[in-house]
Amino acid sequence: MPFKSEKQRRWMHINEPEIAQRWEEMYEEEMKTEEKNIKPKMKKKDLVEYIKFKKDGGYKKYKKSDLLGEAKRNEYDFPSLKGISGQERRDLLKYLEKIRQSGLTNMFGAHPILNWTKEDLHRWLYGMRKDLDSLEEEKERIDELEYDDEDSISYERDIEIIEEEMEIIEYLLENKRKIRDILIRAALAHIERGDGNHETRNVQRVFEKMAKDAWTMWVSLLNIR
Repeated sequence: MPFKSEKQRRWMHINEPEIAQRWEEMYEEEMKTEEKNIKPKMKKKDLVEYIKFKKDGGYKKYKKSDLLGEAKRNEYDFPSLKGISGQERRDLLKYLEKIRQSGLTNMFGAHPILNWTKEDLHRWLYGMRKDLDSLEEEKERIDELEYDDEDSISYERDIEIIEEEMEIIEYLLENKRKIRDILIRAALAHIERGDGNHETRNVQRVFEKMAKDAWTMWVSLLNIR
């Protein structure tokens, strides 16, 4: 059963309709129809955190030392990432490693990419001319250049670099939806185990924290290799 409650089902159909539809088609199970008239309440701790979040301009500021300190506090004390299976953890870590290999961004700011939609990622890549079409054009441009026999090795290496880059970008795009789905399911499961607060801002907060925890786990694993 992909949905934990009717409230969660409604939230998904409003905010993530494509994912909700896929879940219903995948599991082919009837959704609960009984509506719960429980008004979600925000805990005092969450309310204080949200107010501070807004005062900071809508985002939490981190220093590089804060991020490293959190990752190194205990090299074996990984975020639990409850609600995420072993395979899903491996998928998240592999995706982060692919982002690192791509060289697209400083990894200290990489975790929000996990929350993006495939369309968000494509727009970002297009803006940097790192989308597949732009890379294909770059490959064609290299093919049109004239290389001397002595430069044949340089030509082969240039083509190899472009093809490797395209392979990584293709992986990031093809797996973006799966990675986002993993974090959404985990966030909703986390909320169900907690106070059941499905307010949009709370779901988004937990969703983003899941991405941050996955990033922290990736950094922690790097530290013990």
